[in-house]
Amino acid sequence: MTEETNTETTTVIRTVFQEQSDSLMRKGQNVLVSHFGVFSQNLVSSLTESVENLIVSIGDKRIVIKRMFSILIEGLQNLRLHGELDSQGVQSGFLILSNDDQHYNLILSNIIKNKDIHTISSYIDKINSCTKEELKQKYTSVLSNEFISEKGGAGLGLITTRIKSGNPLEFEILTLSEEQSLFVLKITLDRV
Repeated sequence: MTEETNTETTTVIRTVFQEQSDSLMRKGQNVLVSHFGVFSQNLVSSLTESVENLIVSIGDKRIVIKRMFSILIEGLQNLRLHGELDSQGVQSGFLILSNDDQHYNLILSNIIKNKDIHTISSYIDKINSCTKEELKQKYTSVLSNEFISEKGGAGLGLITTRIKSGNPLEFEILTLSEEQSLFVLKITLDRV
């Protein structure tokens, strides 16, 4: 990728970030936290602490706070550990956390290799089709190393997120180049 292509990639990701944020606001969601760019370990630590304090101050039930915190940590670690680098060696992504009276919505995005699209898509489709009991069995099965990615991930984060949210995971994949795409994961957690 050339520097021009890298600038285009950053522009596309930033545009998707803004479109997602605008869409949430049009739907009456309150955007609580958003970040576009690199997710360093220090930023991840700071974000998780800030979000936990924010959700506690909103006054949600303890179980909702624990689930949102768990989902957020899984998602942020996934961005850091599994997001691909662009041609300039930058690992760009974004996070948007919003809520309304009934739900929290978390949108996470990172760059993936195009060769991984089918694996990711079919894996999410598979866990979305599972019952609660099947998800627990799949979790146990994955702990036995059923699926290991080249970066060492076993897919436990997605299963955990699906279990904790209680809702199917939504996702979009947008082509950035011949080699890379933008993976956008949308998670809904009921507040009631």
